[in-house]
This record gives sequence, structure tokens and C-alpha cells, in this order.
Amino acid sequence: MREEPRRIAGRLEATLRIPDRPPTGIAVVSHPLPTHGGTMRNPLVAAVARAIAGVGLYAMRFNFRGVGESAGTWTGGVAETDDLDLAISEARAIAPGLPLALSGFSFGAVTTLRWLARGGHADAVALVGVPLRSVAFLPQELPPVPDGTFIVAAALDQFGTADELRAAYPRARIVAVPGVDHFFGRRHNEVGALVADQLATDLGLEVPHRGEETDIK
Repeated sequence: MREEPRRIAGRLEATLRIPDRPPTGIAVVSHPLPTHGGTMRNPLVAAVARAIAGVGLYAMRFNFRGVGESAGTWTGGVAETDDLDLAISEARAIAPGLPLALSGFSFGAVTTLRWLARGGHADAVALVGVPLRSVAFLPQELPPVPDGTFIVAAALDQFGTADELRAAYPRARIVAVPGVDHFFGRRHNEVGALVADQLATDLGLEVPHRGEETDIK
């Protein structure tokens, strides 16, 4: 697979990973909190994009406003939803008529939920590390989580464990990665495979047989 730089609406830095076979859809992947070092080059976000391209979808990452080469300034998550909307419009222009999938890690997951809450629609959604608590470890109000949303959660996540997420969102589909905190340690590739395989399944695409044993449940 190859990767090429993109510029969204003349102001947002992005990169598009292109699968080795004819793409069957496109996914937009949103990065974690910019004020704490989150960018589209976050290792977990990169692993998710690689895995998504590996199942045959375009995978587009982008930097929110004020991050990297993206123009603008941080708004605390308010206007960043507009950035995601621009990225999704770009994705639809790249792959007209193909299914749209969304993923996001931490702040990126919350921004995805905000976009959905204001009326956005995607054909498949798989999120990672949805934070029930802020960086100050205080409870934070989240947008609604649609029934059936797939979430990869860390069993020891300091911002909201898998068990806490299951209690908060009993109608979501939550899988727990044991032994790791919010940043998923050295298990980024496993998280990427979980996200990619679920998106492929929800889009009715062929899912590769990986064959390895896992402790994820």
C-alpha cells in the first residue's frame, strides 16, 4: 500500500493511505487531544489507518486546526467538529458512491460522536478509547453513543475502563484489551486490527483470517 499527502479545503493537513487492491470504501480516522500532543501521526492512529487499508479501504488521517500544518487555532473541541465535517466531505469526494467509515481515538472518538449527534451519518463506526473523564480526571459529558457503536476499550484506562464504558453504554459493542491503560501500550497493531476487521464486517466486506490467539474480549 502507499500513502500520499492531501490538503483539505486548502487548510487541513491530511494523508491518504491507499490499499493495494481496488478500494471498497473509505475511512476517516481522527486523532487524540491536540493540547496533549495528539496529531494524525499518533502511533495508534497510524496503526488503525494501516489496518484499515489492509482490509481494502482508503484510510484518511488529518490534523485538526492548529495542529501540524493545519491552519487555525484550537477551540476546545467546538469548531473541531467542523474540521471533521470537512474531512468527511473530502473523503466522499475521493470515493464517491463508496461506503463511509469513521474511527477516532480519545478526543477523536468524542469528536466523531459529536459529528454523529448533529445529524451526520456513516455506514460503519469503530471508536477507540472513549474517555468518560477529562484530562483532570473529572467526569465529562459526552455526546450520545448510538446503539451498536463498536468501541475498543482499555481494561485499565485511567479515563474510563472497559467495565465503566459497558456500564455507561450497555447497548454499545465494547471489546476490552486487558493489561493496558488509555494509550494501549505495545498493542497498537492489535487495536488497529480490531477496528479494521469490525469496519469490514459492518460494511459486509471480507475479513482476513488472522489466526493468532488473543486475550481480547
